[in-house]
Amino acid sequence: MLPTSNLVRRSVLLTPVSDRAAVDQCWRLNADVVLLDLSETVPPSVLKQARAAVREDVLTASQGGAEVFVKVNRALAYADIKAAAMPELKGIMVDLQAPDDVAEIDAVLAEREREEGIQAGGLEVFANIGTALGVWNIHDLLAASQRITTVTLDELALCRDLSVMPTADLDAFQFARGRVIVESLGATRLPVGMTHPLSVLPRDGDEEDLINQATRAFNTGLRGAVCLYPSWVEVSNRAFTPTPEQISFYAEVRQLFAEGVARGTAAVPYPGGRMIDVPVDERAQLMLDLHKRCAARDAAKLAALQAAGVAAS
Repeated sequence: MLPTSNLVRRSVLLTPVSDRAAVDQCWRLNADVVLLDLSETVPPSVLKQARAAVREDVLTASQGGAEVFVKVNRALAYADIKAAAMPELKGIMVDLQAPDDVAEIDAVLAEREREEGIQAGGLEVFANIGTALGVWNIHDLLAASQRITTVTLDELALCRDLSVMPTADLDAFQFARGRVIVESLGATRLPVGMTHPLSVLPRDGDEEDLINQATRAFNTGLRGAVCLYPSWVEVSNRAFTPTPEQISFYAEVRQLFAEGVARGTAAVPYPGGRMIDVPVDERAQLMLDLHKRCAARDAAKLAALQAAGVAAS
């Protein structure tokens, strides 16, 4: 059985630091991760002020128990990271295309860790892949640094890079998305994102449509969603968490398989004509473990909200 990432990042709430109301509210929305955007959503005229405020924004965003990342501009990475780096920061999101990009970011983060008294290697990199070159180099990118823990395919950026006009009828990036998922899981990293068409035509749509797409994303290997709207958060938390019905099924699978092994057989019949063998049992182990980690993550966020004086809904 392949090792898997033990991170739980079902909902990554993108929050522009230029939207002060959004920053003030983001910590109340139950996201696993708050991603403070210090890059393209910040007009150059207010970038200096945004950098000056970003540390306070990190503290604000973390009040509800979310892990906090700051999305930085790769061309301005040194200044952005210098402004954001602090012990309470989990890491940065940055656009990556080639291993040399990773080395440059790694060096800046290492410098800031020394200067801020952060444990060496403590600041993570959330890789944002938005170009054809980045997709092509994904294997080497992931091998370039253990700091890269989480990966997303920015399909809107990929549309611009390839001059593709997004449509609801054609999933132009099925191959690219699949490659990023497979390479990430194979390297024990966490792939997050959304499936087509919301990946290229995002909207604040109805809950049923969103839960269907997020569930499909989970079934294709994604382990969370970058939430472009606050309404995506709770739906993503549900979709990327095993359901009670699934947990009951997988617990029964594990019990029946263990009984079969004790009897000396490696294949056990399951009602309905299915068979339980080693791969099925391994899948059950993974899902039960994910359920426990999701429950622990939810409990930690609830405790943080209660400590901040916010009653549970």
